[in-house]
Amino acid sequence: MKADLILAGGVVRTLGRGGLKRFTHLAVAGGRVLAAGGADVMELRSSRTRVVALRGAAVLPAFNDAHAHVVYYGLTRFGADLGPARDVAGIVERLRAHGRRLKSGEWQQGMGYRASGLAERRPPHRLELDEATGSRPAFIDERGGHSRVANSAALRAAGITASTPDPAGGRIGHDPDGAPNGLLQEGAMRMVADVQPLPDRRRRSQAIQLAQKLLLSRGITSVGAAVNRGFADDLFCYQRLAMDGELHMRVNEFLSWELLEAASSLGVHAGFGGDVVRAGPIKVFIDGGAERVVMRSGGGMWRTPPDELNALVKRASDAGLQVAAHAIGDGAIEAMCDAVEAAGARGMRHRVEHCTICPPDLRRRLARLRMVAVMQPLALRAPRVAPGVFPEVDREDFAPHRALARAGVRIAFSSDLPVTPDPNPWAGIRAAVEDEINGIRVLDALRAYTAGGAYASFEETLKGTLEPGMLADLQVYAADPLAGPQPGWDGLRPQAVLLGGVLVSGSL
Repeated sequence: MKADLILAGGVVRTLGRGGLKRFTHLAVAGGRVLAAGGADVMELRSSRTRVVALRGAAVLPAFNDAHAHVVYYGLTRFGADLGPARDVAGIVERLRAHGRRLKSGEWQQGMGYRASGLAERRPPHRLELDEATGSRPAFIDERGGHSRVANSAALRAAGITASTPDPAGGRIGHDPDGAPNGLLQEGAMRMVADVQPLPDRRRRSQAIQLAQKLLLSRGITSVGAAVNRGFADDLFCYQRLAMDGELHMRVNEFLSWELLEAASSLGVHAGFGGDVVRAGPIKVFIDGGAERVVMRSGGGMWRTPPDELNALVKRASDAGLQVAAHAIGDGAIEAMCDAVEAAGARGMRHRVEHCTICPPDLRRRLARLRMVAVMQPLALRAPRVAPGVFPEVDREDFAPHRALARAGVRIAFSSDLPVTPDPNPWAGIRAAVEDEINGIRVLDALRAYTAGGAYASFEETLKGTLEPGMLADLQVYAADPLAGPQPGWDGLRPQAVLLGGVLVSGSL
């Protein structure tokens, strides 16, 4: 077989069995890697082969972001950007300016602020939102997606009053006189979300394309698309974009726990689908966001209590479906281990999403049960950029990448976009490598952002390295990233990104 494309005269790292070994040439045929080596690769050239002179440029496997809220991120681009607000007045002003562009009666959304980062050190009150929104329903998200504030009109639409009880796995905020103050945490957010008009498929497709542009620009060609409200429409839009030739990344679409029965009755199983769009794991929340994690020492909020979790994991496992469980605190991670063990589901690659606070005994259990830790390495920077968000724990148990790997746990890295507004993997790779307590090797960090995600979605024989036979999903840098200083990694951007050997971002 002759090559369709040869990249020649650069620094090629396949991240396969040779680790960080450097090659100079890479050949691609039929969307897959044909060979990696030296000048002898040119023997695979034919009259139809395109040869690109790299002139010292570097080639790496494209990244796999194993957990990113693709549609959610894209939809936030149509709302008010509240990230730059430094106080409640700033949020009000941004909502007021954004509202001028909306149609009459259209719900208003905003996202990106962090309550702990505001001058008042609290979320806005519904009456403060009313100043900007008037009678228009408004529902704004705190960064992280586990806490929102509704204005008075949105609360009325949802029928939330002073006498409304907290839903299971959620909390309604109240003023001292008992009136709702607009704050809705965890499961309580659904009370307003369920009466809010859903974006139509056209808007969802636009959201996917906005997210796709950002992800590709960061060298990411595969993504674990964490579930969004309206998940059935999301899956339809991914498939339609793929059929129309407009989807230029590979999507492992999470399925909400609400789809478990439907998926199992249709025979959907782990890895169901093709190499562009596939049905991913069943997503379930065990504990809350960073401020409400379930710890064995007490505290936190159970989104799914252990008895319900046990039943769900059992049903999914019996149907051959993988489960991706949001579990940050050690109490939540322990509950997931208990559920997998009770289901007799060792080896099904059930996933712990976040796995942030994980002491030694749980690391051993995860390894024994052959579970996957899907982590966000930038959590390591949280104590500095958002102090007090996570509970205080033994530092060796916080984001313990090296300890998990030594215990035998497979790790996949991710951004959790838009919790991290910029999904650039290099920032997370740097954080994981430079961690003084649980730092890992550069090779291991790169593999966690490539082959790790492929393993988590049962695709390790298809992608994640640039060894012969693997999908030619790759990225090209003007200079070798590993030859430069690590402080510069945060700003790295590929000059070209290829999916199956076809250019999808940048220029080559």
